[in-house]
Amino acid sequence: MPSPGDRFRDDVKALVERVIRELGLEERFRVVTEYPSPHGSVIREQGRKVDVAVLEREEGRPYLFLECKWQSGSGSAEDKLFRAAEEAKRDRLFGVHSVVVLGGEGFGAKMRRWALTEGFVHEAFLEAWLRKFFGG
Repeated sequence: MPSPGDRFRDDVKALVERVIRELGLEERFRVVTEYPSPHGSVIREQGRKVDVAVLEREEGRPYLFLECKWQSGSGSAEDKLFRAAEEAKRDRLFGVHSVVVLGGEGFGAKMRRWALTEGFVHEAFLEAWLRKFFGG
């Protein structure tokens, strides 16, 4: 049985695919999960798999990375947000659009505010964000 985090990632992937299809961009992009990042991790010599990646069909280049962070209750996932923020910044330095998507009720109000000021997107606003991002 998939974990809540895996279900969240799969839901984000399905939403991205739907928005791309509805905007008529399916010939330009494809969406995959667990994409091995060519940039690795901000942690030295560690590999990294991006939760959801939008790739350009023609060149196969990464266009957009979406890291999915789900937290149903209080816990240590908030610590992982700092690393996710650094990895998103690093992706952008390498020319790949990158965003972290927050889901679940477990992130505290201060952490949510911090994340949103860092450019994270809350699940409630993801569809609108994707439509603006892809030009819809």
